Amino acid sequence: MDDVVREKLAEWGLSCLNDIFETNMVDYDSLLLLQPPDIREMVPMVGPRVKLQKCLHQLLQDDYESVTDTSINSVDDLEDQELATGSAGPSTSTKTTQSLPPSSPAPQFKRQKTIKGEAMFSVMEVIRSTRDGEDLVEELSQENPMPKARRKMVQFVVSRLIEVYGDSPSREVKTELARQIVTDFPELKDSTGEGHEGFYTPGTTDRSASGSLEMRLRNIRRRPSVTPRHLKKTTAQAPAPKVQPPPENTLAEVEVSTMITWLKNNRKPEAQVRELMKKTAPRRLRVLRESQEKLGAVLLEYPRLLDTPGMIEQDFSILYPSNAPKLYETWGNRCRKVLEWAGRQSNSWKKYLTIPEQLTEDQASVAAFHVLPYILPTGVCSSTVGKRTKFSKADAALAFIDCKPVGTNIPQYLTLLERDLEENGEDALRKQPFVLVLGDMLSPAQCFLIAERLAIPHGSTIAALDACFKAFYVLNVEYSVACKNAWIFLQHGCYQVKGGERDIVATVRSLMTAFQKDT
Repeated sequence: MDDVVREKLAEWGLSCLNDIFETNMVDYDSLLLLQPPDIREMVPMVGPRVKLQKCLHQLLQDDYESVTDTSINSVDDLEDQELATGSAGPSTSTKTTQSLPPSSPAPQFKRQKTIKGEAMFSVMEVIRSTRDGEDLVEELSQENPMPKARRKMVQFVVSRLIEVYGDSPSREVKTELARQIVTDFPELKDSTGEGHEGFYTPGTTDRSASGSLEMRLRNIRRRPSVTPRHLKKTTAQAPAPKVQPPPENTLAEVEVSTMITWLKNNRKPEAQVRELMKKTAPRRLRVLRESQEKLGAVLLEYPRLLDTPGMIEQDFSILYPSNAPKLYETWGNRCRKVLEWAGRQSNSWKKYLTIPEQLTEDQASVAAFHVLPYILPTGVCSSTVGKRTKFSKADAALAFIDCKPVGTNIPQYLTLLERDLEENGEDALRKQPFVLVLGDMLSPAQCFLIAERLAIPHGSTIAALDACFKAFYVLNVEYSVACKNAWIFLQHGCYQVKGGERDIVATVRSLMTAFQKDT
């Protein structure tokens, strides 16, 4: 028993229970977690027991109100900091103060004091208070709990976290909550670090915060369609490529439908596949732009678009015939200029990348691609409650080109990617399409375009990036927010595709101007 508990018992006129609390090793954290069965077992005398229950009720109610005050103050501090640094979002924000009426029953959720003085609630009680909560607790207590049970637990806990702290709790609160999860459910503990890092790992100067709790909070903050209680949010989207309309279909509708049916059921002969894909491109491109269905559902009608090499490039050539070969025509000269410009601006990117001073032409071509997300500004997501999240340089690089070692299990990689998409939805960092390379960064053994949970092989990094850029236009999807400026640079500086000129930031314009001066 600590001094705080001893003082509380004296304040409540229950010093007679000191020996009982000492014997049961009840400190202040344990006091806040006491349940009626615990009190009944510890204090068999009715008089002191009911008095203890009443005083504990009042303590928890006061603690609840202090939690809300702390949460609101933290939001105010965050807004002051953002205004001071010029990074604040819209000036209006919604803040509500939660409190319990004097006549309300004892709060359902007990809280603990963290080492930073922030308040915390019992994860176990949060889960048990939900529908089928007891079953979920049982699942989480088993050896190797299913990922589905883990995701449900995170959803419930984050929902309660937002109720108490808002959708932008402090890093201390999130860290303590992660520790509380693995304390209540030891089977969820990681084998590395302190064991809670899978739920929350604080960010550093070169890496944003990560973990299931952080990803869920980001998902709620950014997703426009989700409005938890009184918090309504909008998401800052990367600019969608301005795609010109596809050419008119000159074939009869019946003839096109027959070709599409044949393509759905045949992969060979390849020459015939390519020819029919070219003939059905106007219809396919129009459907990809006008359909209200999800992209995956639309592509079920056109499976050869992704599983036949060169089809993305062929469709892009139909949309932009003069722009299609531009990357290959311009990059051999401009890759060196990108590296020179990067060296003149700042050497900060060198702490992320190790690039030899002497490079072959092929190595310089690849190195310049990898440098882009480090020398160009990363994307920023905003919400109407004044919260702005800027991606780190490492985030941008990962969303642009993901580097993995030789021997990486591609099916397993795609499975993990799909799990990330299911868990985080629009907030998944690696938004498809993107590029995956295996082996040495400058001389990779294998290169892939990752699109719609498929790994499409390509012969080189530039070939994979060329296909990836063209996939944005063919599939009619937005650039990944984290690395959008790298794609905008390639769009205007290499492919010379018009559209979205007002989204070109000053750094991208400066790099493009350097090309014009040296030409």
